Amino acid sequence: MGDLQWILRTTDTARAAQLARALGISPLLAQLMVNRGITDIDSARSFLTCDLASLADPFLMRDMDRAVERIERALRHGESIVVYGDYDVDGQTAAAVLVSVLRELSSNPAAISFYIPNRMDEGYGLHAAALKSLAGKAELVITVDCGIASLEEAVLARQWGLDLIITDHHQPGPEVPAALAVLNPKRPGCSYPEKQLAGVGIAFRLAQALGRSRGRDFHEYLDLVALGTVADLVPLLGENRILVKRGLERLAATSRCGLKALMEVADVGDAVRASDLGFRLGPRLNAAGRLSDPSLAVRLLLTDDPQVAQELAARLNAENATRQDIERRITAEAVEAITARRLHEQQGIVVAGEGWHPGVIGIVASRLVEQFYRPTVVISLADGLGTGSGRSIAGFDLYGGLAQCSHLLERFGGHTMAAGLTVRGDKLESFSAAFVEVCARTLSDDQLRPRLYIDAEVQLAEVTEQLVEELAVLEPTGFGNPAPVLQVAGSVADWRCVGRQGSHLKFTLRDSENCERQAIAFGQAEQAGTLVSWQEHTAVAFVPTINEWQGARTVQLQVKAIAEASPRDDYISRAMGAYPWVLAGEYYLSPFVQAELLGEAPKGVDTRGRGGFLDLRGAWNKVGALEKYASPQDPVLILVNSAAEAMHLCRELRIAFPKRREKIGFVHEHLSAGELAELKELDIEWLVSTGAGFPEGHTWHSVWLWHPPLNKDNRDAWLRFAGGSAQVVLVFGPKDVRSAQLNLSKCLPDRRGLARIYALLRQPAEHGGLTTATAEGCLAEVGLERGLWFAAQVFAEIGLWHVEKDRIAYLPAPAKKLDLYEAVLYNRGMNIRRQSSFYLRECLQRGFIDDGFEAEN
Repeated sequence: MGDLQWILRTTDTARAAQLARALGISPLLAQLMVNRGITDIDSARSFLTCDLASLADPFLMRDMDRAVERIERALRHGESIVVYGDYDVDGQTAAAVLVSVLRELSSNPAAISFYIPNRMDEGYGLHAAALKSLAGKAELVITVDCGIASLEEAVLARQWGLDLIITDHHQPGPEVPAALAVLNPKRPGCSYPEKQLAGVGIAFRLAQALGRSRGRDFHEYLDLVALGTVADLVPLLGENRILVKRGLERLAATSRCGLKALMEVADVGDAVRASDLGFRLGPRLNAAGRLSDPSLAVRLLLTDDPQVAQELAARLNAENATRQDIERRITAEAVEAITARRLHEQQGIVVAGEGWHPGVIGIVASRLVEQFYRPTVVISLADGLGTGSGRSIAGFDLYGGLAQCSHLLERFGGHTMAAGLTVRGDKLESFSAAFVEVCARTLSDDQLRPRLYIDAEVQLAEVTEQLVEELAVLEPTGFGNPAPVLQVAGSVADWRCVGRQGSHLKFTLRDSENCERQAIAFGQAEQAGTLVSWQEHTAVAFVPTINEWQGARTVQLQVKAIAEASPRDDYISRAMGAYPWVLAGEYYLSPFVQAELLGEAPKGVDTRGRGGFLDLRGAWNKVGALEKYASPQDPVLILVNSAAEAMHLCRELRIAFPKRREKIGFVHEHLSAGELAELKELDIEWLVSTGAGFPEGHTWHSVWLWHPPLNKDNRDAWLRFAGGSAQVVLVFGPKDVRSAQLNLSKCLPDRRGLARIYALLRQPAEHGGLTTATAEGCLAEVGLERGLWFAAQVFAEIGLWHVEKDRIAYLPAPAKKLDLYEAVLYNRGMNIRRQSSFYLRECLQRGFIDDGFEAEN
């Protein structure tokens, strides 16, 4: 899809396996949680349970005690309290929560009111004129979702006799306002652990702090908390996830007539999801703040009159439709201006227009980011002043970028991904140049390509109702906790455009096993031609969902993107597509060491007559050396010490040389006869190998010793591939020697290591038998998995284990204590470790290959 980068997330498979076992969940679900940074068992359990009891003590928030003390005094004495909120959904819901709680607790509920500034007339934040109008009418002003940058206003409030408490979640500046209390988890010195609460989340924690002495938790307000949290695009992790998860449950059965009326006009059913809050309810509440009177939304959330609720909801619905029309017009004008001036070819975009409605420019900025994928600021000009709203992309801190241009701005605020600003018209050009320069310094070309992160590759048969139900535990998904995106490949059996305007693409995906699934790509009808081009082998990135139609439930792929899958289906391509691999420990053992252990060591060979050797030992960039000295057209053999290293190096080289990707392959002793037969049919020019299990009949232009041989027999066997004319290139170095020594110690554990393996596997063996796969999984947790093959051979020899195919059985312990030094295989293994350690050090010596050839440097 365009220049979209598909990035398969790498996963700590051992950690995922640990979570899966501890929590009784599938490996895939565990992998998805690790991908989201949830790596320890306690965090994972908290993520899954979403227990409200896990919320931190609200009094950990700096100044909470001072805020509660002042509010309690006001409540007791029936003082006039004004809740001053922002005009977006976060501010509206925060105001509704706090006003409701204060009215419930006050001895004089009528003394509790709210004030929401008008976006067009007053703009964002705490305003001196508003405070002055409240002076003499109110004794206490509590801000929600604003105020952290209002230094001057806090001073004025004190002069005018107003006590001021600020609650805000935006990034504080170097100085915080001199208010009676400032509640913001991002403040320096604030020990409250959750730093990403929305404004409504902070208001709710304040309400809970007030309720503690009364035995009230105020959970009945979680429906409003969830709405504001999702709408404000804070990460749905940690406490935000808990608040939204439990708030969605409340919202589905809400008794608030305002929310009921809003859900009805927005066509939201009983099964409310986070996406409904962000894309259906939120925009309608926001419409009031963007176009007209934001207090309408707060009145809707507070009313207990069904008739009033229906009237207000209908009005907000109409406002939202108007907002959509205005947004479409301004977006079209902005796109025209950007393309005409080729602003999209810069690393950042600043676009301005006279008379653009300031209430929708934030949404327009989001649309422009979707289209051009650049940090974008949209500015509405009026009377020589510009009101701007910006949106960012991954890797660019918008707030920090604006801070570098602050000398050109009247004011600004926000956070990493979104911000607002005010700029004088005569400084607009200078600001635009400065902002683009900051973007250019910060962002690379690669960062300016949109990315689609894939959580896992799956087979089509794995996409089932059971999978969808299991992944539902990740809900609520959204910002910070995206819906899991999976990847699958197959052929397109049929396709058609659907929808009222034919804007959606529907098709059937079928894999090589004849498994089929229906797929729907919303708004991607333009991809039909591309889909046909890739019809035989298509890669699909999707979110698994359930489609319910006329009482029938079917699994459906909700398509995020489509691309051409790898056109080749050979063992190399299949292996590369399965990365990251979980390989048996035997894959890390040199075939020459394994042969020597079993008494089958290869014979030495006569290596005379080679075409010379090139000594590049110690080269810091081996891949660069390969590019420099190996001709792309000539056959090259690259020798490594183990099957695992052959696969990893093959992958590394295919990434490093993308144009030669299909010409680079691997071969090792664990390949099947069918895979070796496939190799003969492939046009491989650079082959990575262990030198064992290798088909005869190949002639090489050069043979590269990527790793040091582990003994003389290993060396001679490798040199045999040079034949009569191939050049031998030595490219290993001290790091490779250390790595080989460490790997040998892992593959051939000593007495202590064997004892640990024996002890660790006894308990799982007593619970239903032990497979080698299970054994390796257990040992992987302590880094001993590579030693399983050697342990199995030694324990079988001395009668501790019975090993048959892939199963291990513990035998009764002998009456007489066994002596490992009586085991032939153990002694051979320890001897190999000692001899290889000495030989590996010799590999770095100048004369380690002395056949009369002079090194070429």
